Amino acid sequence: MSFKSIKAAIIGCGRVAWMLEDDPLDTKPCTHMGAYRSFGSGVVEVIAASDTNNERLKAFGERYGVERLYNDYKAMLRDEGPEIVSICAWAIDRHRMALDAIEAGVKGIWCEKALATSLDEAREIAEASEAKGVAMIVSHLRRWSGEYNKAREIIDNNGIGTLQSIVCHFSGSLLHTGTHAFDILLWFLGPAEWVMGEIEKAAGKNDWDTPEDSGGRAFIKFRNNAYATIHAEARSYFFFEFDIIGSNGRIRIGNNGVLEYYIPKVSHYYTGLKELYAETFPEFEQRNIWTEALGNLINSVNGIEASRNTPRDGYMALELALAIHESSRSGDKVYLPLRESKIKVRSR
Repeated sequence: MSFKSIKAAIIGCGRVAWMLEDDPLDTKPCTHMGAYRSFGSGVVEVIAASDTNNERLKAFGERYGVERLYNDYKAMLRDEGPEIVSICAWAIDRHRMALDAIEAGVKGIWCEKALATSLDEAREIAEASEAKGVAMIVSHLRRWSGEYNKAREIIDNNGIGTLQSIVCHFSGSLLHTGTHAFDILLWFLGPAEWVMGEIEKAAGKNDWDTPEDSGGRAFIKFRNNAYATIHAEARSYFFFEFDIIGSNGRIRIGNNGVLEYYIPKVSHYYTGLKELYAETFPEFEQRNIWTEALGNLINSVNGIEASRNTPRDGYMALELALAIHESSRSGDKVYLPLRESKIKVRSR
């Protein structure tokens, strides 16, 4: 079956939209526009873009030969009629942008994370996209990673026994960075039962940190009786890693090339005991997370497969971040799902 080329547009022409393609160290493509370009105009073509920053918008247009440039994204949606929209603006604006795109009749949305800044906003996005039949992915990109898919396969196939606990480290920003981590915890462990946490008093100094979206620490119980410990303090370096412990093995996985698998073997040091020793991590298919994500969205628009990270998934990841804020404010354990949370955290 053949499909006609899809018209796409980008809202917000900053780092994740296209500028990170200039990073000489990152694997390409590593942005929305890089992913669109990798598919070619016969599959999908970016026909327009919008940004309130004229200098950035002009630079984007010149770089990629996109001529239809707008300061007003609503005018772009009205005049250009894109079928897919990438929402790369800050989280404080994504709620309104997503609803406007849905109302304008788009068929698919690729939304950056966090999905929104409050649960009410995230719920409205999810409900509106479902009501209109709009395919949507939230950019928790490890869902499309070969490494993380293999780690989940090992867990699902009892490769480390019963999953007991995960220790998670990342560098501050419970919404901007943390929703990546919370999405993986939910993907590996299922729904959470309760959260107890504490927010740092000051935010970090990374480009994406904001005064409200600070880091912290938390302890989370999941309904499958596994636990996660979160260490998300602001640091002078980037850190993102999971230490996954089971009754019969261990996986370490994270950024900076961390990918390890351990199983019990006869101890080299203690008679009659077993200890964990490193095994070669099982082979997996190397995938570019950006092209995999866009391919999933295109297939969802064409009715071939479902989204692998829906607005409901984005909602649940955001819920964990906001539950830590709730617990920090109350000084007590917070049970999930959150019913009446009115916390709103301004995040990039």
